Amino acid sequence: MKVLLLGDRFITNDIFRSALERRFEGSGAGFEYSAHELQWPVAPMESNDEVAEFSGSDDEIIPFLKDAEVVLTHTGCFTKKAVYSAPTLKAIALGRGGPVNVNAAACSERGIPVIYAPGRNSNAVAEFTAGMIMAQSRSIPQSHHCLRHERRWRGDLYANEMAGAELSCSTVGLVGFGAIGSKVAGIMSGGFGSRILVFDPYISGEERAKHPDCTFTDLDTLLSESDYVSLHAKAAKETTGMIGVREIGLMKRHAILVNTARPQLVDYAALYSALKEGRLRGAALDVFEDEPPAESSMLYSLENVTATPHLGGASLQAAEIGAARAADGLYTFMVEGRMPEFVFNKDLKIR
Repeated sequence: MKVLLLGDRFITNDIFRSALERRFEGSGAGFEYSAHELQWPVAPMESNDEVAEFSGSDDEIIPFLKDAEVVLTHTGCFTKKAVYSAPTLKAIALGRGGPVNVNAAACSERGIPVIYAPGRNSNAVAEFTAGMIMAQSRSIPQSHHCLRHERRWRGDLYANEMAGAELSCSTVGLVGFGAIGSKVAGIMSGGFGSRILVFDPYISGEERAKHPDCTFTDLDTLLSESDYVSLHAKAAKETTGMIGVREIGLMKRHAILVNTARPQLVDYAALYSALKEGRLRGAALDVFEDEPPAESSMLYSLENVTATPHLGGASLQAAEIGAARAADGLYTFMVEGRMPEFVFNKDLKIR
C-alpha cells in the first residue's frame, strides 16, 4: 500500500506512521511511504472559497500525490484540483474533527472516502477552558507579565475591587453541550463545585437527565445569571454572531466571557467595546476574528483579556488520538471492507 504521510508540526509524520503500523499490525498489509511536512501551526492556517483551515497549497502538495493510494493528514489542503491530481488515491484520513480542509464533494465524485476523527481534542479543550476561566478570573496572566517582564509588584490586584471570585461560589454558563461543553461541566461542577447552567436546544430530554448537576435553560437566562459564560457551540448559520450587543448587555458587569470554540460565535467589535468601557469584567479568548489578529485590532489595547493563539486543542494526547482514529478508519475501509463510522461521504459504495 502506497501511503503519503502529510503531517504537520502538531500531528507529525512519525505520529501518523506509528499509529498506522500499530493499527495494521498482523493484518498482512505492507506500506511504501512517501512523506512531506507542512508548517502549521508555525505558519498560520489559511482558508479560501473552496476549503478552510488548511496548510500548504496545490503547488506544494500535488507533486506528492502522483502514486499515493492512501493519505494521512491533519491540515493538508485538498482542493478539487488536488483530488483530481491523484489518480490512484483510494482514501484520505484526517486526524482532525472535521474535513473542512478537503473538498469532500470532489472526493465523492471520485469515490474517495474522507475519514476524520471527531472528539480527538475534547479533553484538551475542556481542560484548557477551565484554565482560561481561572487565569482571567484571578488575574494570573496580567500579574505574571507585570512581575516577570516589568518587575512590577501588583499588590493592587489583592484589593477587594480587583480580586476574583472563587469558582465554588460562581455560576458557569455553557453555550453548547457537546463533547467539550459536557466535559467542562464535569470539571467545573465536580472539580470546583460551580453551579452549571446550559443552553443547547439540540440536547434531548434523555441526555439532559444524565446530567442532574446541570440546569438547562434559555440563552437569555444563562447570560443574565452567569458569572462566567463559556462558548462551546459549533459554527453554523444560526450561531454566527449569537453573542452580540444585545446578549453582552444581558451579562453581569463582573462577568467573564470565554471563547475557546469558534470566532464566528461572537461579534468581536461589540465585545471589545464592552471590555474597553468596563461593561464586562473581562474575557478569555483562544479564537479571533482574524488569526493572527490584525495589528490594528482593539485586542492589543485591552488589559482585561487573557488571549492565547488558538492553543485549546494542543495536547500530546490530542495529536496521538487524532492519528489513531484516522488509522482506525483506514483499517476498517482497507482491511475490513466497510465504511468507517466517521466518514464524511457515508453513501459511497465499497469498490
